[in-house]
Amino acid sequence: MKSLRKWLAISLIFSIVSILILLAYTITPGQLSSLIQIHPAFLAGALIFQFCSWLVWGARMKVMAEAIGGRVPFRRSVEIVLSNLFAASITPGHAGGEVTRIQLLREFDLSAGDASAVVLGERMLDALFLGIAAPVGFLLLVQYVQLSPGYITLFGIAAVMFGLLFFILLYVMAKPKKVKSVVRRARWLFVKVRGPEKAERSLQKALQEIDVFHNSSKVYLREEKRALARGFFFTVLFWLLQFSIASLILVGLGSQPWILASFSAQPFLMMIAMIPLTPGNSGIAEVVTATIYSGFVDTSILGIFILAWRMVTYYLNIAVGGVVSIRILQDRATVDTAVERTVREV
Repeated sequence: MKSLRKWLAISLIFSIVSILILLAYTITPGQLSSLIQIHPAFLAGALIFQFCSWLVWGARMKVMAEAIGGRVPFRRSVEIVLSNLFAASITPGHAGGEVTRIQLLREFDLSAGDASAVVLGERMLDALFLGIAAPVGFLLLVQYVQLSPGYITLFGIAAVMFGLLFFILLYVMAKPKKVKSVVRRARWLFVKVRGPEKAERSLQKALQEIDVFHNSSKVYLREEKRALARGFFFTVLFWLLQFSIASLILVGLGSQPWILASFSAQPFLMMIAMIPLTPGNSGIAEVVTATIYSGFVDTSILGIFILAWRMVTYYLNIAVGGVVSIRILQDRATVDTAVERTVREV
């Protein structure tokens, strides 16, 4: 729990400091009141879109889990999503989110391999959508923003990492025997981490879960294509809701919505968010977003816009996700164990 509090504090400090710096450089005396004067209808719209994105993600998880035999009530699915968002927001590369979802899904008739198949299946659907949207968005974005070589390099690194992760997942699905052979050769690593007595048991468990993941993935591709299609529909809807929040906040601040420019920038930002630089990408997200949006958003509202956007898409996730996680922890220690394990590994 101490590690959990440490990462939460670090993520909040990075984010708050970067926003304060942005406000100091972009705001003039009296303009801070415009944050309070943001049109309540558009702020409410942004909050509703964020709330709906949670429900859509919960629906996607439920569909994906039930396709391979899980029985996850919709309410519990949404709670898992919120716990995932809390863990993801305070760990580098959002790594804690995946581990938390896997641990919680195992309570609903799913093995570790099946739960991993659900979570990695969601990742692949996100990768498919962003893999299409990011290059298109990048080509449109350069019409609005003059990107520095540094940002282009950063995007290139993110794209390589993105493609590598996608390839690894496909390889595990297609060539489980070769993956298992690599795992067997890494027995020394199991000995080092788990100790000589537990190493063999952990190794056999890992090999078994590779088979389970492979078989579960085949169910999606061969028998449950309808579930996969529904999952992709929810994926597109989820990201459209997320991408719309920035435009709603801009209109609420009296700016143009900049729909095309903002939608072009969002996949670019999501790709960079995959690079595990800071907990929850805090600090990095604010700086990169400010740099990109400064190409078309008035400087006088830029800092306030970033603050309002992060309040809806980041701080709200931490607040609501934290409350839900604590509620779950009252009955079981699954979330704590999952996040603590991730924190020790990163």
